[in-house]
Amino acid sequence: MNLEIITGMYFYMLIMAILIYLGMRWEVHKNKYKNFYSLPSPTPNFPIFGNIILFKKLKYNIVKIFEYAMEKVGSPCLLYMPHRAYLTSSPEEFKIILNHPDALEKGAFYKVFNKTFGETLLLESVHPWKTNRKLLSKGFNQKVLNNFVATFYNCSNRLVNKLKNNDDKDLAYLLHRYTWDNFTENFFECKMNSLDDETNEFVDMILKGQTTMGSRIGNIIKMNDFLYNFTEDGKYLDRIMKRAFAFIQGVVSKKRLEWSQEIDEEVFSKELKRLPLLKLLISKEEIPDKYIREEMVLFAAAATDTTAYSIAYTCILLALHPDIQEKVYKEVINIVGKDREIDFTDLPLLKYTEMAINEALRLLPVIPMIGRKSTADIDLGTRVIPANTDIICFIYGTHRNKKYWRDPKKYNPDRFLPEEVAKRPQCAFIPFSGGPRNCIGWKYAMIAMQTTISNIVRHFHITTNYKSIDDMDFESSIAMSPTHPLDCHFKIRK
Repeated sequence: MNLEIITGMYFYMLIMAILIYLGMRWEVHKNKYKNFYSLPSPTPNFPIFGNIILFKKLKYNIVKIFEYAMEKVGSPCLLYMPHRAYLTSSPEEFKIILNHPDALEKGAFYKVFNKTFGETLLLESVHPWKTNRKLLSKGFNQKVLNNFVATFYNCSNRLVNKLKNNDDKDLAYLLHRYTWDNFTENFFECKMNSLDDETNEFVDMILKGQTTMGSRIGNIIKMNDFLYNFTEDGKYLDRIMKRAFAFIQGVVSKKRLEWSQEIDEEVFSKELKRLPLLKLLISKEEIPDKYIREEMVLFAAAATDTTAYSIAYTCILLALHPDIQEKVYKEVINIVGKDREIDFTDLPLLKYTEMAINEALRLLPVIPMIGRKSTADIDLGTRVIPANTDIICFIYGTHRNKKYWRDPKKYNPDRFLPEEVAKRPQCAFIPFSGGPRNCIGWKYAMIAMQTTISNIVRHFHITTNYKSIDDMDFESSIAMSPTHPLDCHFKIRK
């Protein structure tokens, strides 16, 4: 027997030994976590490809995929994307997972952001995240946010003027330009006046970038960064992100010069904790421009996209329910009046308005799921989630669960009366995530929404031709966005 044949036999024996070893390890692993692996999966799980048939069937629309899974086999269940993922809509499990020290890492589907936001607050690993979160939180303290309300109000007046002549235009796109103006005035101290333009390059980059990145989820080829770089989508994403980073870098460089004296005075007076985010980051000489640039693009995208859709969905729901809209109007008139400027001291008094916004966030959460990864075994009481498992907290499913919300598809702000809130589990309503790694800008978003909705409602009757929320269709890769222009009309109140 020649050497070549012997070598081949040893090679195949080695391969077989490795496969047998891996098979035995897998059997031991499955036996150890029987309760976990006994959970159903909505479709057959193919080796390497996972539940690819389901993802292709529902066109990679994550909300529809998760909704289908829970309708077919219930919650919790297992999905393979192709990595194993534990899908749950239980608020009791949310509370454990989102606060667990071994579930602070982000889930695998966030890898779609790695090319652009790999070292930012959204994705960074736990140790740097803790340090950076502590610093960045100072840019969102209440005193800083109170100073933003005047900008929200002034911008909302410009929005009101646009809405008078914008009846047949795309409401969501208009609100994206509006929230971008809010962001730039508050964080950059410069006016973009995007509301006066029919288009805005940065807003377009946010919308197209989010869609392009989101289309990668569940796609085996696109989820691989190396292979994705060679696709047309990958090359396109590189181009628009380079433009976005260049734009923000221009702002950073300009503001570093403009603010140098102000920052020196703030450092001397030890008032740094009252600085808006960009000024705060520039004041730290040890922080490189690359980090500032990437972090500010992330915040700009989040503050623009999610807030715009949330305002749009609230307007639609108020239009569908004129009685609730009238209650909001009366509250605003009673507290603020018809013409007075809306001040930060007014917002805590607009309780029903806040309830109406919260109910819109429940029914149509712009961020419909949260992804985490277990870095060690996590005991949920009924079962143990193995280490290195993706965990998907399906907020959309929880917010529409009959167990926690009677008649869940009905729009009813009274669900957020204090006595009603007390009846529900703590994590039954989490539009801004939960636990220590929740959304850092949730107060910013709520203040923006309260100011905007209050000013819109006191100027307009909002109407729509929709009969219910079922008349709308949504797609979701990251944010939940409409697949069509929103039907929403604004008639001036007399």
